[in-house]
Amino acid sequence: MALVVIAGPLVQVLFQRGAFGAQDTTNTALALAAYGAGLPAFVLHKVLQPLYYAREDTRRPFRYALWSMLVNAGFAVALMPVMGFVAAALATTVSGWLMVAQLWHGSRGMGPEAHLDARFKARLPRIIAASVLMGGALWLLADLLAPQLVAPALRWGALAMLCGAGMVIYFGTGTLIGAFRLSDFKAALRRKKV
Repeated sequence: MALVVIAGPLVQVLFQRGAFGAQDTTNTALALAAYGAGLPAFVLHKVLQPLYYAREDTRRPFRYALWSMLVNAGFAVALMPVMGFVAAALATTVSGWLMVAQLWHGSRGMGPEAHLDARFKARLPRIIAASVLMGGALWLLADLLAPQLVAPALRWGALAMLCGAGMVIYFGTGTLIGAFRLSDFKAALRRKKV
């Protein structure tokens, strides 16, 4: 959500200087937002593909990847004259979500290990709500901080404030509405250390 909503300020602060002008910032931000919309799909690939590999089924993921690759190429080529360079980024996102849909549909008959548990079903709408609220807040904050985001002496601090506010809003809202518990993160960190 943040990569989509504040793509402009991110690219502007990180890259806009010298030969990298305002038009370059706009173009790069469009591509970043298009890729940002596909980021959850790219992560879900890593969650869903092991279901197949654990069952020694490499044929179906390969077939799904071929379909996704064809959609990616077709979408990019067909929309390039209309959308320009953004078509390639958007095609990657669309094909990523298509891959997730195929992996998800194909895993339905794999038993309870491949099904969503009650906790996930209860938390997903809350996670989405926290993300949307964060996105709205970031959009408003980016507008309020627009003068600081272009001021050479203040832009890094303004971007840090924007990113920090997004994290506080997301995790604060998510905790309040029950999207997740802080103990979930602590438990995940403990497992990682072991």
